[in-house]
Amino acid sequence: MALSNTATPKYYKAFRDAVIRGEIPVCETISLEMNRIDSLIENPGIYYDDMAVEGFIEFCESELTLTDGSDLVMLDSFKLWAEQVFGWYYFVERSVYVPSKNNHGGHYVNKRIKKRLTNKQYLIVARGAAKSQYVSYMQNYFLNVDTSTTHQVHTSPTMKQSEEALSPMRTAITRSKGPLFKFLTEGSINNTTGPKANRVKLASTKKGIENFLTGSICEIRPMTIDKLQGLNSRINTIDEWLSGVVREDVIGALEQGASKNDDYLIIAISSEGTVRNGPGDTIKMELMDILKGEYVNPHVSIWWYKLDNIDEVSQPDKWIKANPNIGKTVSYETYQLDVERAEKAPAARNDILAKRFGIPMEGYTYFFTYEETLKHEHRSYWQLPCALGADLSQGDDFCAFTFLFPLSRSRAFGIKAKNYITEHTVMKLPLAMRTKYEEFINEGSLIVMPGTVLNMMDVYDNLMEYIDSCEYDVRAFGYDPYNAKEFVERWEKENGPFGIEKVIQGAKTESVPLGELKKLAEDRVLYFDEEIVTYTMGNCITLEDTNGNRKLYKKRYDQKIDTVAAMMDAYIAYKVNIEAFD
Repeated sequence: MALSNTATPKYYKAFRDAVIRGEIPVCETISLEMNRIDSLIENPGIYYDDMAVEGFIEFCESELTLTDGSDLVMLDSFKLWAEQVFGWYYFVERSVYVPSKNNHGGHYVNKRIKKRLTNKQYLIVARGAAKSQYVSYMQNYFLNVDTSTTHQVHTSPTMKQSEEALSPMRTAITRSKGPLFKFLTEGSINNTTGPKANRVKLASTKKGIENFLTGSICEIRPMTIDKLQGLNSRINTIDEWLSGVVREDVIGALEQGASKNDDYLIIAISSEGTVRNGPGDTIKMELMDILKGEYVNPHVSIWWYKLDNIDEVSQPDKWIKANPNIGKTVSYETYQLDVERAEKAPAARNDILAKRFGIPMEGYTYFFTYEETLKHEHRSYWQLPCALGADLSQGDDFCAFTFLFPLSRSRAFGIKAKNYITEHTVMKLPLAMRTKYEEFINEGSLIVMPGTVLNMMDVYDNLMEYIDSCEYDVRAFGYDPYNAKEFVERWEKENGPFGIEKVIQGAKTESVPLGELKKLAEDRVLYFDEEIVTYTMGNCITLEDTNGNRKLYKKRYDQKIDTVAAMMDAYIAYKVNIEAFD
């Protein structure tokens, strides 16, 4: 079949029919992508070519192998994804210079140029879906079938992880299963002076995978903007851009260089991650706008697999919504074992929900489980006695104060938080984190102070105004001594020395109160109604030594746990001065 602006893609039609029949359940994001593909079918200016993807499939199945050298049979999901890359085209009018027959002079003529529609493809799919195999086949295809000279780049959070994409390429070279690879690998790489016919045309070198016939190369680069910007790489693949602690938009850096080429391609694959509010979440916000039609960009293909609801974790027939290749590249038994582990080991729960089911959670909940971080209904503690905890250790960025109200009910505490940040710091935040901070600002738990560095006296004045307006009866004050001297001296001068407790950070001081706060959170008797408390509890990680002693661990500078640290300081001050609350 020739190009058609009315035809339905072959593999998409089979997938869509199976979805309509109810054989394949799909999540909301895949349903939205199907709507986008349907609109491409209806668009008379977009053309479908059924031969391009068939050529890709035939090349892969006849020439390539799996990582272990066994024969390759293309998965239906791979055909579906590849069809989105190779199947769609459009035409543009362009002036092309045509030299004269004698090569002296020439003239410009207007021609219709055929261009591939898809320049970027995002695959967010669960662990075990063979994502790295897919990008490996793509790199191999462009390296060996495209006769132009291409610079191809693959990047991952670690260089060793990148080998997962290049390893199948090396295996295919070693096995040389098909006629093309037999020809390309014939000869010796050591033959540099003899006839070119006796030299190898395709080989794995220390630079990467090189095709000496065309001068093309597929290489690994570190996942940092410094190493990826300014390239002229036409084919780019990015692995695990959501999973690791990546704080740079490497996809944007690669696109700036790749866009120098008309028909560049970027394929970004990843499973869902547990590190929130970085560039990955900002990109996902953009992808959701595209899927919903709020931002029209037909050059982007988005296959975002996940469960729609956490309740579907207990329904094996819904797991295919998160991993279309379950039962083929990963077994149902593997998923079932992870579900059981998530129930028994809360520390691993968030990682399993993200990696296996595409459900992103708020940070690494190693200490507090997801249920323990859920907010309670709104409460007011007007005129009630309380203990105040202060964590001022990042005076140039974030100051946290937590009020702990012992309630008349046994072993129950009310929680209120007040945090301060500079306007300078807020303006430098990435979009996703800025959106999260806006939630805190709107609920009144985060106050933005003018300037670049927090003035602790201004913070003190604002905090006292808040205490006076709520008429809180502060009877104990616990603080981390780092960066707190100026604040504590004024507190002591104006409120007296009674009830002030210095809390030195460390396992010796923190282990017991952390354990008690954990039990209170488990019993749901820490009554907090502010999103910032949920956020910081979700970020809490504890280090545990061989004796079982624990202390708070700030994994990264921007993974805020300050409110929980201040809560622990307030709890310690309360326990030391418990008679003041009788």
